[in-house]
Amino acid sequence: MSLAEITLSDRNERGNGLIEATLTCIAEEGISNATVRKIANYAGVSNGLIRFYFKTKDGIIQAAYQRFLERIFNAAYEAMEEREGEPVERLRTFLGANLSPPIVTPEMVLLWANFLPLTYQDARMTEIREQWYNMTTRSLRELIREALAAEQRVVSDRELRHLSMAINGMIDGLWIEGALSTDKLVTQELREVGLNTAAKILGLESLSVERS
Repeated sequence: MSLAEITLSDRNERGNGLIEATLTCIAEEGISNATVRKIANYAGVSNGLIRFYFKTKDGIIQAAYQRFLERIFNAAYEAMEEREGEPVERLRTFLGANLSPPIVTPEMVLLWANFLPLTYQDARMTEIREQWYNMTTRSLRELIREALAAEQRVVSDRELRHLSMAINGMIDGLWIEGALSTDKLVTQELREVGLNTAAKILGLESLSVERS
């Protein structure tokens, strides 16, 4: 590895550490209290180092939001990619991952609630939200299309869009319910409820989970 590559690796590692410190600061202090000084304290660095990497507070908040949404998407997508199987099984894995830790946690909902208002106030935050929303919905639509095709069912683009919207809305509701619940039974049953609901919405009995 060359000196330039080592320097770039160190720079990326330090930048990643600052982003993680920002996420921790927001989750624990709230986004309105996530000043450059507080983020620096969480990261154990000087204010100047943060400004060297991200120039402005907006820059590091935007990077943290990007990382937050990337983490959610990758947790579900990678779980699905690791699981070989039929289209319905891939859809089941993707939905199940969206209804399980590390996606369903109080910290994730706290971060989402803190970031959300900024996505209606800051153009770059809006762009980031739309980018990851579109990636998620495209992936979900394709998984639904393949699962239905495996059952010899062909749907129009309009119907496919409506089905994915319904599933996405169901996941969002259960995600908040599960993350905020202090009842361990609720979090354990979340995946079962979600898959059985999705099976009814899609008319895919093979997607449902039998009660244990």
